Amino acid sequence: MSQLDALVAVSALVGAGPLDHLFTGTDEAPYAFSGLVKQYGALPTHDTILAHTGETVGTAAEPSAYYLDLLQNRFVEDTLKLAGKETNALLDPNNKDVPGALKVMTEAIMMLAQRKMGKNVVDFRQAYEIIMTTFSDVMGKENPKALYFGWPYLDGKTGGISVGDVVSFCGRPANGKTWFMLNSALFGWRATALSPNPQSRMFVSMEMKALPIEQRLAAIAASVSAFHLKNGTLTNFGINKLKKGLMEIKGYGAPFWVVDGDITASVEDVWMLARQLKPDAIFVDGGYMLTHPHEQDPYRRVAKNVPLIKRELGNIAPTVCSWQFAKSASAKMKKKHGDKVDMTRRVAHEAH
Repeated sequence: MSQLDALVAVSALVGAGPLDHLFTGTDEAPYAFSGLVKQYGALPTHDTILAHTGETVGTAAEPSAYYLDLLQNRFVEDTLKLAGKETNALLDPNNKDVPGALKVMTEAIMMLAQRKMGKNVVDFRQAYEIIMTTFSDVMGKENPKALYFGWPYLDGKTGGISVGDVVSFCGRPANGKTWFMLNSALFGWRATALSPNPQSRMFVSMEMKALPIEQRLAAIAASVSAFHLKNGTLTNFGINKLKKGLMEIKGYGAPFWVVDGDITASVEDVWMLARQLKPDAIFVDGGYMLTHPHEQDPYRRVAKNVPLIKRELGNIAPTVCSWQFAKSASAKMKKKHGDKVDMTRRVAHEAH
């Protein structure tokens, strides 16, 4: 079995919630060493596990989440089979107990629901392990997996954003949202590019094709004019800077994926791609243009997509989205409130 090897990150092991119920039979003894992991901050060697349990563990070929899903599915299947067996016995025509059968099945379903929510419902009395493990991971250093924006004040206040966090950039059309997004995406990518743990990026553009995005990225990375790059009017000095910058990028240790959303992508499309590419940060430029399978109205579509982005994309990697204030909203608000249209009123109007 290779389930134990799959949980190689101590913080991932501790943060996955109660897992003891998932391990049975030959899995049980090796998993007992999770106590050693939490105490010493490292996995035991294969030889140590073999010496103490007599069990041999292999080498994990897939991410830990894959094996965790397998174990959870096995637990659900075994629980439902057992509950079904007990329910069938209570529904025997010769000794029928319908209320008892309902109770058995209901308790099984409720227990499964509770287990499923295990990592989301925690007892603060048991906080020592996860708090101390997380603290030791970041003590005296920046969180290597956090997304930093490159603005000292913002990064200092937030400490970077992590998995589960979603940040929005909001503004009027042509006010620089895409440039802000690209700068933020490039900052951490370039800062970690030559480190032992380089960060990858996935930038989904719902408004532009891939080429204009790459041109802007190249202009920022090489410190040349995006206008002259786009129009082919760079000087010889600018061309040399551009070549040097692009050649340097070739040696970076992690990819920067640029995705053309083609104004038809849904949150599910982005989620499926992110599951494949496994980026360390996700950027969606033009989040208001993401489609929804059951909603066409633009305002209701955004209202339904925002929690999807938080739940689906945010749980893969720190996520940043840009949103545009509609001109129609400004016109309606001015008609109602005069020229005193502030951002708070506009946001409130567009949220409805």
